[in-house]
Amino acid sequence: MNIHLKVFFKGFAMGIAEIIPGISGGTVALILGIYVRLINSLSEFNISFLTKLMSGKFKDAFDQIDLYFLLSLALGMIFAIFLLSNLIVFLLSSYPIFFKSSLSSLLFFSLFIEPLKPEKINIDLFYGLIISAVVASILFATPSINPSEVNLFYLFISGFIAICALVLPGISGSFILLLLGVYTTIVGALKNFEMTILSVFILGCVVGLFSSVRVIRRLYESRQKLILSTFFGLVLFSIPIIWKEGVFDLNLPEFTENVFPVLGGLLVGSILVYILDKSRE
Repeated sequence: MNIHLKVFFKGFAMGIAEIIPGISGGTVALILGIYVRLINSLSEFNISFLTKLMSGKFKDAFDQIDLYFLLSLALGMIFAIFLLSNLIVFLLSSYPIFFKSSLSSLLFFSLFIEPLKPEKINIDLFYGLIISAVVASILFATPSINPSEVNLFYLFISGFIAICALVLPGISGSFILLLLGVYTTIVGALKNFEMTILSVFILGCVVGLFSSVRVIRRLYESRQKLILSTFFGLVLFSIPIIWKEGVFDLNLPEFTENVFPVLGGLLVGSILVYILDKSRE
């Protein structure tokens, strides 16, 4: 298969994750083995890139940011978001237990494959679990906001915050949008091609992405074991967040009444992890 087509399908998988509350595109990027390449590429949008671009050294500039990789990945994500956003909403509303069980299973089994699987129990793992537990506790304690009016500035800020899901595995961008009360607004805008709303939201995402990606890259290069341990914790602690109903309140299904949706979801999630792991670079 053509290398760019492979990247396209990996972007498609990340795009699906980005529209599902509970799973992060960054988690999928880690499982697929493209996370580091993605972070490195995005962080290369700097003065050096602009200098090469302005001086006409287009090939050098495009090579610096790994342009064809980013384009293939972005196209895959865009296709997934526009094609499947309505389907995801339908599955969430019609088959919530099966859907959430699948996500829980996918996240749980991803903890046992590289690079999320810890090499050994050490101080970095301990610190990473503490950091991720604090973040998860904040998400648990944060009630959903129901803004009386979603203005363009609020959409920009929402995009800025939610894009963290792309650079922080374990934190779901869609879940952040739910907490901020704009998830249905964004999904509706995708469905109806409301370009004003989408443009402002995407602008917020772009600004947030390029603001955070350099920090993550520096931390990854200097404290890789600590960062991976934190990612491990974020993915682990995001599993109960999938079932979050309110502030420190979980809405877990009764196993005896929902045995088939639960078992079916666990099976589907484990199969998806296997497929994603086999698709690694």
